Amino acid sequence: MSQLDPAILAALPGPSTDYSVPSSLYSAASFGTATHINKSGIPTYFLKYARSKNLIEGEYNALKLISRTIPGFCPSPVAAGQFTDGSRYFIVASYLKDLRSGSGRVWERKLAEKLAKLHTEATNEMYGLPDGQVTCCGATEMPNPPTKRWSEFYGIHRLQFILDENTRTNGRDIELDQLSRTVVDRVVPRLLNNIESSPSLVHGDLWAGNAGAIIDPDTGETIPVAYDACAFYADSEYELGIMRMFGGFTSGGFYQRYHELLPEKEPKAEYEDRIRLYRLFHELNHAALFGGGGYLDQAKSSMRALIRKYG
Repeated sequence: MSQLDPAILAALPGPSTDYSVPSSLYSAASFGTATHINKSGIPTYFLKYARSKNLIEGEYNALKLISRTIPGFCPSPVAAGQFTDGSRYFIVASYLKDLRSGSGRVWERKLAEKLAKLHTEATNEMYGLPDGQVTCCGATEMPNPPTKRWSEFYGIHRLQFILDENTRTNGRDIELDQLSRTVVDRVVPRLLNNIESSPSLVHGDLWAGNAGAIIDPDTGETIPVAYDACAFYADSEYELGIMRMFGGFTSGGFYQRYHELLPEKEPKAEYEDRIRLYRLFHELNHAALFGGGGYLDQAKSSMRALIRKYG
């Protein structure tokens, strides 16, 4: 993109001549293309555009939901819309100046505090989303119908859904079919029906690559931030599944502080297995997105382990 589409310019304040985009892009993948918008030569807004309406609208709504509870924890949404030729959709959000990778015990503890606040204060009566808005984890478009029981939502609208996606993209796998029936029909209700769960807003895809830090110019304080959200209402422990899958929180500060504020649910003896069950969705999602292989092997290993204990 050498110049901004008129629909984007119309969504920005002030004269259109104030705005420009750099010649280089941050990324250009199936998940969308990202860059920033300069105002009078200064980076001012973040811009993402893609062919998927659900990807863009899902992220825009996610940023709105998170920003209502914790302003500044993620980019503030400015606008979303469609290119004038109808070919793509865009989201404009605030620009995170001097964004850097987050690391260290202090940063991890501050991130844990913001996440615990989100999970505690942003609540709902139903799981999913009130309007059923589709959200995207990577390029995977996930359903979010309002659902009363967490075990039903997770079993049907996350696990069975992503198992069906694997079949669609990678073909029929008899072993996966056999494992999946037991996990969905027996393991999910066994592990999730007995926990005290309530619908909490989750980021939905929070791993080290989707979290970072900015520095307050006035105080020098390190401020944790998160981006690429696919927020919906879930059991709060769901958030930890992808964090465990990819690691990146190595100081011990995050988990210690998070569970000081939100202790592991009872039965605590099954906490690690619940996290493995939530991690399973992301293993299967990556298998669907990137062609099975090692991710599918990880998923099958997780399923076997859970079945041995709860199947």
